[in-house]
Amino acid sequence: MTNPLVIIAEDNPGLARVLSLKLKSSGFEPLMCSDGQFAWEAFQDNSVAAIMSDQEMPRMTGVELCRQVRAIDQDVPFLLVTGRKLELDTKELEEELNICQVFGKPFSPSEVISVLRQAISENSTAC
Repeated sequence: MTNPLVIIAEDNPGLARVLSLKLKSSGFEPLMCSDGQFAWEAFQDNSVAAIMSDQEMPRMTGVELCRQVRAIDQDVPFLLVTGRKLELDTKELEEELNICQVFGKPFSPSEVISVLRQAISENSTAC
C-alpha cells in the first residue's frame, strides 16, 4: 500500500523541508511545490490525498489555489497556513471553500499531522 500523497505548497524552503520531513516520518508522501501555481499543476497531474498550502506565495495565493481546486474537486482535504491569520476571515474561508483548518504561523507540525490524518481517514467529512 502506498503512502497518501500530500501536496505542500510553501515558498519558504526551510519550512517546506521541515514539513516534508515531518510528513515522511508520519507515513505520508509529501510533494513539495514552491508556489501556488506549481501546486495547481501538481494537483492536476496526481491523485492526492490532501493539500496543505501557505497563503502568501508568488504567482498564486493559497486561497486562489483552493478556489481552483474546489472548481473541480469539492472534497480533497485542504489546509491553509498563514502568518496573517488575524487579517483573514478564517471561519468564512473554512465554510465557503471547505477548508479543514486555517493554521496561524507558528504552528505545531504535530497538530497539522493530526488534522491531516483525521481529514484523510474521514474522506474530508471532518472539514
